[in-house]
Amino acid sequence: MPQFFINNKNIKDENILITGSDSYHLSRVRRVKPGTKIMLRSDDGRGFMARVESILPDGINAKIISEFKTDDSTPEITLYMALLKGGNFEFVIQKTVELGVSRIVPVVTERTIPDPDKMNERKLERWEKISAEACKQCLRPTPALIESPVSFNEILSDDISGLKIICHPGADYRMKDALSMSDDKKYVSLLVGPEGGFSDREILEAEKAGWICANLGVTHLRAETAAIVLPSIVIYELS
Repeated sequence: MPQFFINNKNIKDENILITGSDSYHLSRVRRVKPGTKIMLRSDDGRGFMARVESILPDGINAKIISEFKTDDSTPEITLYMALLKGGNFEFVIQKTVELGVSRIVPVVTERTIPDPDKMNERKLERWEKISAEACKQCLRPTPALIESPVSFNEILSDDISGLKIICHPGADYRMKDALSMSDDKKYVSLLVGPEGGFSDREILEAEKAGWICANLGVTHLRAETAAIVLPSIVIYELS
């Protein structure tokens, strides 16, 4: 059973009003009826089992049956991902959101192929939709945040996470070593490069800014594969 996200303001005592695209999906696609049980998640992470009470022209009324909590031991992970060509970036969004990444920020690097100037609101809306669908499917407690593209230098100057790891095949440190190099592991930032990898200058600048350069083993992974493997390791080791 997929879950649907609701705004806190739509919760009144034991009653919940579901509106927008989720209301349309439930009533027109899944064709729920009064009495159907559904899983809901508020924007502050609370989870509810609810029962559909009535179908309205502009929404669905539901009543809370029970509330459940979710384990919050997983670190808050920000994935800084270099823009990729084709549908690879969308694939990364879908799979890393399913894994539990909290925030995805597209990055423009020296070897980025897609032109960020051609990005538009429709593209960002599509990314957000892919993220929302992944959140529903994997039953994660909170939505993932998808941001607009930023430059590589902005990341280095702005990120304040306790643990910052940049993925690079030629790095001396293994991921296991990198994860042990900070006691502050509640907020973790991961930086993955484009198809051609990071330049030597970018690696040097990142290390100067406090990023730990780590490799993912003896094989050289595709960018989209590394983007999935990296948070998987972090979640397994730190949760």
